[in-house]
Order: sequence, then C-alpha cells, then structure tokens
Amino acid sequence: MNQGILALVTSTGCAAASALQSLTDAMHIPHLFIQRNGDGIPRTACHLNPSPDGESYTLAARPPVRINDVLLTLVSELHWQKFIVFYESDYDIRGLQTFMDQASRLGLDVSLQRVDRNISRVFTDLFNTMRTEELNRYRDTLRRAVLLMSPRGAEVFIHQVR
Repeated sequence: MNQGILALVTSTGCAAASALQSLTDAMHIPHLFIQRNGDGIPRTACHLNPSPDGESYTLAARPPVRINDVLLTLVSELHWQKFIVFYESDYDIRGLQTFMDQASRLGLDVSLQRVDRNISRVFTDLFNTMRTEELNRYRDTLRRAVLLMSPRGAEVFIHQVR
C-alpha cells in the first residue's frame, strides 16, 4: 500500500476486537489489540478466531496501561519526527503526559489536537485561521497522525480528512 492504514492499534472489548480481527486479516493490515480493563489492569484473554488462511494479522497483548510505550514504539518504527495526536474531548489526556515528556526528550515534535463531536468544525476552524504555507505544512503533518478515539469517532474523522 502506498497510502492508507499502516497498522491499527486498538483497545476495545472482545466483540469489537473479533470484528476488527476479521477486517484486518482480510485487508492484511497489522492489528495490535491491547486488552485492558478500565482501571488499567490486564483482563482475561479474549478469544480471537483463527484466520482461515492461517495468517493472523492481529496480535493481542494484555499489558497494564502501556499506551505510552506503544506510541513511542510506533513513531520510532515509522521514523516520525513530527506528528499530531488527535483525541476526542472525552479522552483523558492526563495519561499521555509521560508520553509527551518522553517524546520531548527524544526531540519529537508532537501536537495534541482535541476533536469535539463536530469534527468538520475542527478542520473548518483550522483552515480558516491558517495562511497558505501553514496549510501546506499542516497537510503534510496530517499524514502522520495518531487517533485516540472511539471506532465511530475515528471513522467520521478519517472521512472528514479525505
């Protein structure tokens, strides 16, 4: 794939993980499924169906909350120096402080951008306040984005960005 989804990192319930596994296996997209309870402790393993062709693209992990490590590994593997983390208004970003501190020490340029329920307004507001050269730089940075959103919010967001 020249463009599109490089990998999918999720932390959902077992039913959603199973559905996403079917989708990512069919589309040959690597999928890291982080299993955890709301309080951050590992949950019992979800049963994921074996792929019909024997090639599973889903890796299920049951760590304590390690989103910081996952994000740092992701941006390191992709060699991102500048990127945006979009998060929904109900996402608790206080948990990202360790990640932001580590990213800063590594010299990474990370922007946090809150997205409210009216996703199209976020882009309208941004694009109305930026000059052309800023828009071009921002558009380039949008190619390197991490979404910390619900599956529905991420779907709407991706359609708006297109």
